[in-house]
Amino acid sequence: MPKSVFQDIYRALKGNIEDGTFAYQSFLPSEAELTARFECSRSSVRRALRMLAEDGYVQSQQGKGVRVIRNPALHDISGYNGLETFNELAARLRFTPHTDAVLLEELIADDQLAEMTGFAVGSNLTHIMRARSADDMRISTDESFYLSEEVPGLTLDIISDSVYAYLEGELGMKIGTSKRTITVEAATESDYKYIDLGEFNAVGVMRSHTFDADGVMIEYTVSRQRPGFFAYHETALRRQMG
Repeated sequence: MPKSVFQDIYRALKGNIEDGTFAYQSFLPSEAELTARFECSRSSVRRALRMLAEDGYVQSQQGKGVRVIRNPALHDISGYNGLETFNELAARLRFTPHTDAVLLEELIADDQLAEMTGFAVGSNLTHIMRARSADDMRISTDESFYLSEEVPGLTLDIISDSVYAYLEGELGMKIGTSKRTITVEAATESDYKYIDLGEFNAVGVMRSHTFDADGVMIEYTVSRQRPGFFAYHETALRRQMG
């Protein structure tokens, strides 16, 4: 059985929840039914269900099953969900995406850049900037730094399409987690240049450190987004202390 089978199960069930096949507050099929459907082991099904629970899609109820707790009508009207790409966001929210590649260059991390990004001093980095549009509205910019030895071969064509599609499809990389800090900040000269801010004078800012499945940090990104489009969804879990 391929190692990624649980990821295929996760994506399939996630899609079923988002498209309403498994409705909000309904129960998923049993483990036995899912095992038969996907022709896999129970451990693969359980791993996929655990991922869905961690992402706020389902919640296990002892003696009853696994209940859908994500309501697409509430969550999917704006903003990113998890580690999805801009093109995936566009498909979910049904807008036409466009990305302009503003910058692509190679850098060596000095003290200041290392402190900002979290990469070690002396690291070879690929620095890119992209401006994003939804339909005909310019909504955001992404400034990213990639560890060049882990993310080789970036081109203007790739960054104008999808870096993650390249990493996963061409390089076979497994993207793991992202640690994020979210703030609201005064708009800069660059924001006014690349984002249609209208009457707004501030932007939503998300700073992300992204790691591959082995725990290696591969990316630091600062995303600056137009109010009215920017939204962040989180499922908060209360730890049981005994």
